[in-house]
Amino acid sequence: MWLEANNLHARVVRATREDRRWLHGYLSFEDTSAHYRKGGGGGRTSLYNLIADSFPAGLISLVIRGAKAEGMQVQIIDKRTCPAPRDPNADLAWLRDYQEDAVEASARRTRGILWMPTGSGKGEIVLGLVRAMPCNWLFVVHRSGLMYDIADRYEKRNSLEAAGRIGDGKWESADPSGASGASLTCATFQTLSKAYGTPQFAQLANSAQGLIVDEAHCLPAASFWRVAMQMRNAYYRIAMSGTPLARGDRKSLYTVAAMGSVIYRIKPDVLIAAGVLAKPRIKLVPCFQTSDRPTWQGVYGECIVRSKRRNRLVTEAAKRAKAPMLIFVKEIKHGKLLRTMLEDANIQTDFVWGSDSQRSRERSVERLERGDIDAIVCSVVFQEGIDIPSLESVVVASGGQSVIATLQRIGRGMRTDQGRKTTFEVWDLDDRGQKWLEKHSRARSRAYRSEGYEVVVESVAA
Repeated sequence: MWLEANNLHARVVRATREDRRWLHGYLSFEDTSAHYRKGGGGGRTSLYNLIADSFPAGLISLVIRGAKAEGMQVQIIDKRTCPAPRDPNADLAWLRDYQEDAVEASARRTRGILWMPTGSGKGEIVLGLVRAMPCNWLFVVHRSGLMYDIADRYEKRNSLEAAGRIGDGKWESADPSGASGASLTCATFQTLSKAYGTPQFAQLANSAQGLIVDEAHCLPAASFWRVAMQMRNAYYRIAMSGTPLARGDRKSLYTVAAMGSVIYRIKPDVLIAAGVLAKPRIKLVPCFQTSDRPTWQGVYGECIVRSKRRNRLVTEAAKRAKAPMLIFVKEIKHGKLLRTMLEDANIQTDFVWGSDSQRSRERSVERLERGDIDAIVCSVVFQEGIDIPSLESVVVASGGQSVIATLQRIGRGMRTDQGRKTTFEVWDLDDRGQKWLEKHSRARSRAYRSEGYEVVVESVAA
């Protein structure tokens, strides 16, 4: 089988009918919707497009491995043009050894996933990629705070060059004619998705020679997928995440399709042993409840949001946890209830929600770091892109079964605060007595143990 590859797709140029039938089946999976190909039935979709006789180029290495296992040979005709090879004189001295290894893997493989935990310094790797392969780079995130953070860091490290910022009401792309030959524009997926189909978007997409995607597990979302698949001139395609393939809906294949397979991985325990990350200790607080509610929404409202027993246990856990701490909730009503209970327990607390401005969130973090407050009750908005090295504890009040969310919450406390912190606490509820709550609790426990973290049961009085 012969494949012709460009930056986005691999087209079949020579294959038998059996080869094509195998491709269609091999790149199929159970799904209720199709982003790459419309149609199909039986809940299955294939990322091999029969009409175009092609599939996303990120799947090439997967196809080669699968074909080899079947005794089939695959020949690749690479039609891509490299905009800038690895600069052997690029100064990457500020990077840690594993960060430089990630940059070298990216230069060598040109596309793929960097599987690295929160706190490993993925932002520094972004800057290293731009310097090592000096071309026009687009860094795409889904939180405006991270957009600002990386753009600011780029400008501090490259004092003569301004980074672009697209998001939070701004559309300022970087000047691609800088003295170094490199440029970096940081953008949010949401802003790019809204601009999709406009001349402004087309100009940006056509100018990107390198694409970096943060929190790559979000790529299967339809709006994110279509943005990534419009970057047709992006020769370098690098994705980053601590949980790139942990989705529970079998759509992680889209992440690989858009960006490529895993090309570099470093596990949390390696960075913990090296003193780069703090070691989490998971404390599970048993909470027995039953419910006759027939729906998950009803159970969640009764047994998590409004549950006096469970909320008292959360409050007791917060009293035992070290400050400063983050307390995660899912619903506004739950956050407000907990804040009142925490204040009554003399735990000084702010409440931060997604509708709060970036500056308002920053002020709450500043208050937490100064010691003006003990805790921030927060939503998913603080699961990613928030840097609080002094954080001592995380309290999970929200429940849920998502592996991605579980590990992201832990990541908030894993930064070492310049060596002053080697461990931190994670308090979670071990829900029992109701089948859905028990299932979700077991999923979170498995996620903790899968990373090698210590898990203990800590009973407290409600």
